[in-house]
Amino acid sequence: MSYFDKVAESAVIDMAAAGPGNRNMALNRAAFSLGRHAHMRGASIDAAIQSLHVAAEASGLHRHEVLATIGSGFRRGAENPREIDENTPFQPSELDRLISRLSADGLLARDDEMRAEKVAKASLAWERSVPISRETHDACRPALRYLNSRNIAAKTAAGVARYSPNVYGGPAIIFPARDSDGALTGIQAVLVDADGKKREHNGVYKYSRGVIANSAMTIAGSRDSDPIIICEGPEDALSVAQAAGGAATVVCTFGKAGMATYVPPRASDVTILADPDLDVARVAEALAADASTKISVVRFIDLDAQTSDANDYLREHGVEELRKALAMARPVREEIAAQARDGMSGPTIYSAWDAAALPPRRWIYDRHYLRSFVSLLAAAGGAGKTTLQIAEALCMASGRALLGEPVHERVKVWLINLEDPIEELQRRVLAAMQHYGLTREDVDGWLYLDAGRDFAMSFATQTRDGVIINEALIDHMRDRIAGEGIGMVYIDPWVAATGDITENDNGAMNRAVSAVRQIADETTCAIALVHHTRKGNGGAADADSIRGASSLLGAARAARILNRVTEDEMARLGVTGEDASGIVRVDNAKANLSAPAHAALYRRMMGVQIANGEYVAVAVPFSLPDLFDGITTRDAQRAQRDVGRCADDGEPLRASAQAARWAGHTIGATLGIDTSDAAGKARVSSILRQWIKTDVLRIESAPDPRSGRDVPVVVVGTWITGDEAGG
Repeated sequence: MSYFDKVAESAVIDMAAAGPGNRNMALNRAAFSLGRHAHMRGASIDAAIQSLHVAAEASGLHRHEVLATIGSGFRRGAENPREIDENTPFQPSELDRLISRLSADGLLARDDEMRAEKVAKASLAWERSVPISRETHDACRPALRYLNSRNIAAKTAAGVARYSPNVYGGPAIIFPARDSDGALTGIQAVLVDADGKKREHNGVYKYSRGVIANSAMTIAGSRDSDPIIICEGPEDALSVAQAAGGAATVVCTFGKAGMATYVPPRASDVTILADPDLDVARVAEALAADASTKISVVRFIDLDAQTSDANDYLREHGVEELRKALAMARPVREEIAAQARDGMSGPTIYSAWDAAALPPRRWIYDRHYLRSFVSLLAAAGGAGKTTLQIAEALCMASGRALLGEPVHERVKVWLINLEDPIEELQRRVLAAMQHYGLTREDVDGWLYLDAGRDFAMSFATQTRDGVIINEALIDHMRDRIAGEGIGMVYIDPWVAATGDITENDNGAMNRAVSAVRQIADETTCAIALVHHTRKGNGGAADADSIRGASSLLGAARAARILNRVTEDEMARLGVTGEDASGIVRVDNAKANLSAPAHAALYRRMMGVQIANGEYVAVAVPFSLPDLFDGITTRDAQRAQRDVGRCADDGEPLRASAQAARWAGHTIGATLGIDTSDAAGKARVSSILRQWIKTDVLRIESAPDPRSGRDVPVVVVGTWITGDEAGG
């Protein structure tokens, strides 16, 4: 495999792993990487871009978005080639011809016109804004108040930032994004109010216009040879520029993605200011593309646990201490090694002695879903997993025990279905609400539903170098769950959320589940993974039937398995006719043994006709009929007498249901139950087992008159007295 092929493979994998809110950024980064390496010998450019197309569209991006983003990212990458060995970068004319050909072949869109329009709008907004300076002090007062609240001197922002009195209905401080030639390509506006405090518009306080990707805000040092300090946010950049005093070039990339696409000059000395969630190793690898760049790192949270970035540190400790912190930057290899060491801890001396002081477990629904933990629901296809989870979700969203199981806490529920169209899930929700008499007002604002075959998420991707966790998806889910106050999340099916991970790989699966556990832990929500069981040989599924790696079951706090119950099996339990159809049995997969049939939990999948005329399955409670309905203690005493009479006559009744003189036939006759009927025989068998368990009857051995060998027979246990039988 050529070097370019490896780059292309990695780009496609990264795209496939991108989650909602991160897909376009991942595509831009992947296209940029292809562009940086497109000049290499043997580069299969067309095939690489086609593969990137497939991955991008499979993630849910529309074709026009894919064409435009690949066009933009590929060109920027090709304009900043990675120089390796004797591979000669494209000349401008060669690059233009390549872009034209790829555009004609429908592999990308020339972004010249679209980009020019975006840049023009950003430029107009920039030109209409007011430069921050001593002369414009009064006009820019909200911006200056904002800077002052961040301990940033106004003179630091002079010549860098600008002020606008009207961005989305109010003041804003504006920062420029420029390309490598210094031309303005976009702006980022931080929304503030008249007092200089952040304000929100549609839930966010920062807005971008124009083209931010592959551009940056640069605050130049006094010399070209000055070290480069790279950070994510404009406030951090101003803080560092204030501390550096012209002794460094400060680059703001407007986010993590920009750090990985920034191209420093050859032989640069670059310091990364790493927020707590930054993947330092990945950014360092991208920055040190030609091995001539020296990379160092400052992580402020390591210096002060109450700070996460440069501006936090400036506000807490002042300019001089920030300058010292920057001077303490350590080589990237040391930082990566330190991060690995930080993951280790212990031993910790035990000190919790008061049980009353320990918080109780926060169960949400029966003993199935627990806050901060992951649960598992598994079944074969078509057994009713989705139908059951919708009924349970409505229990929690409405706060009502619709299925007869206790709802300990009413919570907001997020149903994520990665398999069925959204309309199918809507049918099931509305059918369940109709059956249980729920109205819109009962669940409005408490139920969230995302589904559809074009809705995708992937927590991890498996490569030759190991498993890559989708940090962007974790961030997105954590933010949305916390932001909406969601307490319960279903992911159905789990296999669709694990990308291309080998299902039987315990290590890989454990990493993927750990990502979900991290979300549950950090948001204190409960998360249920809905999974499949293996195709069996006709027997009921159990814990060993759960498909894939055993680490999945091990990671779950609670786990249940659904099994379809056949009509023949229901008949043996005393249920016949229409009542025996659509029954599923719900077992605890964490228990060593399943509950006896009569003690197990059952649900029925019942068809409900909704307003559009269709019948849709709804999970409803189901209980087996009472074995002893209509049977009294006196009936038990009569059965003892009949069994005892046979034993006294020297012909004890057999314990085997296959024997002609089976005890059940005599007991059935005594109780008026027809044992020639399957349901009747099943009921008597269960009654007989229960009476043996309670010593109404006993199993002993007696010689068979024909064979002479001992066989199990049924005899009387502890006799029921007249008083016990009611006189």
